[in-house]
Amino acid sequence: MKIGKLEKIFVNRKKEAEKSIKIAERLFRQIDISNVKKVLEVGCGIGVVSSYLAKRCGWNVTGIDLDPEQIERAKKDNIENEYLRFFEADVTQLPFEDRKFDMILSFDVLHHICNWDKALNEIGRVLRPKGFYILDDITLVRFTARIFKNWGVFAVDDITGHLIGNDFKIVYEEKPGINLFLRHFSMVSQKSPIKYH
Repeated sequence: MKIGKLEKIFVNRKKEAEKSIKIAERLFRQIDISNVKKVLEVGCGIGVVSSYLAKRCGWNVTGIDLDPEQIERAKKDNIENEYLRFFEADVTQLPFEDRKFDMILSFDVLHHICNWDKALNEIGRVLRPKGFYILDDITLVRFTARIFKNWGVFAVDDITGHLIGNDFKIVYEEKPGINLFLRHFSMVSQKSPIKYH
């Protein structure tokens, strides 16, 4: 789902990008990122986080967003090169081969996707074994999520359960903010290694 013009103004602010970069850096400290080379940022918006990671870490970073206006601005504001590229894509139908990425990031994206479970399945498909999926998002609290479950909303436990049920382990989790209806959370998960029988 594309975001509206008012929300674009909010999410495209420098302060929001700096917040996402700080969250990413904090979550990176929870894992060994020495083998990371190829990274996908889902819902990259105007590309600030993707560009930062390509420059700072030397990773090959691909930023995708469903909104062509966001991708157009990402390409305008950031220099694409061998380490950084942007294009329009739907996370529920990723145009990548299996096991392509070492790490996938999504910040404040999943709550916009009605078929969030399909998005997580695609993330699992394109992530290599032992690769990391890092997300930071908001969700409804369990009680409210149950009331609106037919609308595609989720609680943190739904995300955790789906990941664990699809060969991920939860490496690290934060649930710092909660109010009557919403909960903010951050999570680092790792895809299980290939099992040989």
